[in-house]
Amino acid sequence: MREIIMGDRLKFKRSKLLFVATIFPLFVFIMNFSDFYFRSDFNRKMAQELHTSEWTFLVLSSHWAMFLMVPLSIAIFASKIVNIEHEANTWKILFALPISRYSIYLSKFIYLLLLCVFSATFIVGSILFIGLSLDFNGPIPWGLILKQAFYPYIVSFPLMAFQLWISMVCQNQMIPISLGVIFALSGFFLQNIKWLFWVYPIWGTPILTSDKFNEVIINTDLSFFFNMSFIVGIFFLISGMIHFSKKEMR
Repeated sequence: MREIIMGDRLKFKRSKLLFVATIFPLFVFIMNFSDFYFRSDFNRKMAQELHTSEWTFLVLSSHWAMFLMVPLSIAIFASKIVNIEHEANTWKILFALPISRYSIYLSKFIYLLLLCVFSATFIVGSILFIGLSLDFNGPIPWGLILKQAFYPYIVSFPLMAFQLWISMVCQNQMIPISLGVIFALSGFFLQNIKWLFWVYPIWGTPILTSDKFNEVIINTDLSFFFNMSFIVGIFFLISGMIHFSKKEMR
């Protein structure tokens, strides 16, 4: 297992994966910074109407940019990780090595997780930069910022497992990428159908606005989505490994 992880690391260093992983959180940063820089008075007024701080309102704003970015980024990450093998036609070479297909699959999944952690960490830094550079009042809500950056990815475990599964078994990478676009766009309209695993990123936030949009409330459904993401994610991960282990790859 260690050998395949180190081998993948060398491949990924030449594939500019970190650059790709920077693009999506950078998009969230640009959207939020532009909004809070050019509409500072409006956002301050909105925070007051919600009876909350500028920091908390920034976290809320980040969430609405992230719920589109997370499914798209996961689809792109999974595709880029796997397409290295598809483009170079190296599957048969890998299969000839004394390494199980399960190890090959898990190595790809580990790097997908690491790219998501990198993106979430970038988002933490971007929220801090916006708040500090624009002189937000009050203490920094470290716990809230960390939760907002990482929770959407944690509840996206099924999405990661599913997108990797499709990317691993499909030669044409337009299929998993198209699915990522569909998941991102349809998730907003189908968000109340909570058994759909691709709507989980929308609900992966520690705070929400009330139905009347007059206060900030705690997301009491988080434990449900954590539990569901673990169950569905494990199912997709194991199913994908089994399918990949039996599929004839070119």
